[in-house]
Amino acid sequence: MSDVVTLGECMAVLYPPDPVSLDEARTLLIDIGGAEANLAIALCRLGHSARFISRVGDDPFGRRVRAVLSTEGVDTSALLIDPEAPTGVFFREWLADGARRVYYYRRNSAASRITPDDLTPAQFNGARIVHLTGITPALSASCAAACERAIELARAAGALISFDPNFRPRLWSASQARDTLLPLMRAADILLIGHEDAQALLEVDNDDDALMAAAALGAQVVVLKCAERGARALANGQHVTTPAYPVRQVVDPVGAGDGFDAGFLAGWLRGWSMSDSLALGARIGAAAVETLGDYVGYPRV
Repeated sequence: MSDVVTLGECMAVLYPPDPVSLDEARTLLIDIGGAEANLAIALCRLGHSARFISRVGDDPFGRRVRAVLSTEGVDTSALLIDPEAPTGVFFREWLADGARRVYYYRRNSAASRITPDDLTPAQFNGARIVHLTGITPALSASCAAACERAIELARAAGALISFDPNFRPRLWSASQARDTLLPLMRAADILLIGHEDAQALLEVDNDDDALMAAAALGAQVVVLKCAERGARALANGQHVTTPAYPVRQVVDPVGAGDGFDAGFLAGWLRGWSMSDSLALGARIGAAAVETLGDYVGYPRV
């Protein structure tokens, strides 16, 4: 039984240890990364329990994914081995001018072959939150169907549905994403959306309009993540804001949004106020950007 159940793709990630382009790099570091896995790790470091549902290949990268998640305390009992497809891989550049570039090698990966049949009611028993992102349904039609099945199983288990659209232009266009993601956003009880995603998916230009447009989709709680401008929430007609948590040095922003989501959900699980939950989210997100790696900077309790 886990506090939070999440579903998605975790990949191997390779990146230079220094801020140079990949074509100039002589050495690459290797780790794992993926929005839902990042969130699961952050929650476990904060003292909560999380289960990660996915597929990996029968390869060294898949074994690394399982080993790292297990070491971090994530329940990997629903992490299936697919002998016919590889674990996804991506490469990342982080450059001195602040530019970040990602190169995916995930087409036809094991996780893209997730199906609704991979999900069982037992995996959701006792869960208080089921967290999904818009990345998973972008991977394949079967992944999109699995997200819909996860929502059904969450409802049956009495869990709330948390959703972060996490729009990835490299995976699909904004118009394609809207067709698939808007119904999932309408199904969410807790909607966690970045300001850039709101611009792309809800076609709004400012934070006030973004928050209201997101709230109109029907979630009980809507959180708008605005990076260095902090975050805003709307719940039960009440508006709450929190400033960005101070960052000593921006090293690698990847994983900040996932960390924010985990911090906010941890606050909710603890029964904290909306303000305190937002503040914890901001703190975890800020910790992520100060270190190199998707999840490395998340604090432990």
